[in-house]
Amino acid sequence: MDQSPILIGELTVPMLIGHFFNLILFGVLCVQVFIYFQAFLKDRLWSKCYVAWICFIEILQTILVVIDGIRVFGNGWGDAHALADVGLIWLSVPAMTGISISFTAQIFFIWRIRVLSQARMIPAAAFLVSVVQCVAAIWTGIRAHQIDNFALIQSQTFSHTSVWLGGSATADLIIAGSLVFYMRKSQSTGLASNAMYVKIIRLIIESGSLCALVAVADLGLFLGYQHTNYHLAPAITLSKLYSNSLLAVLNSRRTPLLNSTDSINTFSLLDTPSMDARLRDMAPGGAPQRNAPKRSSWV
Repeated sequence: MDQSPILIGELTVPMLIGHFFNLILFGVLCVQVFIYFQAFLKDRLWSKCYVAWICFIEILQTILVVIDGIRVFGNGWGDAHALADVGLIWLSVPAMTGISISFTAQIFFIWRIRVLSQARMIPAAAFLVSVVQCVAAIWTGIRAHQIDNFALIQSQTFSHTSVWLGGSATADLIIAGSLVFYMRKSQSTGLASNAMYVKIIRLIIESGSLCALVAVADLGLFLGYQHTNYHLAPAITLSKLYSNSLLAVLNSRRTPLLNSTDSINTFSLLDTPSMDARLRDMAPGGAPQRNAPKRSSWV
């Protein structure tokens, strides 16, 4: 008699926690998108479309997550079949996270590695790993939809999910490590401001490492706790971490006061033509934001 409530809690509580964090991070994402469109009006059209695409996909993913939450904790409350059914999670978690969000964010950072380093091998390796995790995420979602039972998913999608989450974490670590290495290498030339590079490096380390850590935690819970939904807490949250990390890096182009009277944009710090051109290429809009507002305290 005492085992039933524990088993129910192992199925419902992680899902509920995942819904909470997903909605909280969606609110943070909305603020970041608002700040981007207010602060970087001169960015190129493709850059704005890129951010709008991320926002659209996240809105759609949030709607699907809410529908599943209502199905389990509202209309289907007390129904064992509703609790066991996968519902729309096959689409909102592996498919949308792996294809439209993590893959898109990783390609964004891989492009920056290519621009900054002018190298091909490391960006190509990161791209290959990202494509592999994307394909694995697609197949994981398809298999989850076919199985349509949480009790069977872990045993029947073991290999697909391992490749998806393991590949996602590996790509994040390659991207973060590569950007840190090349930025510090460029910093050693003396052509760039230390403050600018420290800020970007910190954001890359924090965002890339956090996404990789959550992906590894998701994989560990998936593999280590069979017949429970512990893995759903980080899984439902993962897409919002990728999107918020991406927007945080884009919005980091806003800089604080460097002294009591002047504020300079990060992409206008250098007078050296070659380095200035490279930094312009790294900006999503391609051009320095001359009139960018001062950085707010929460960025």
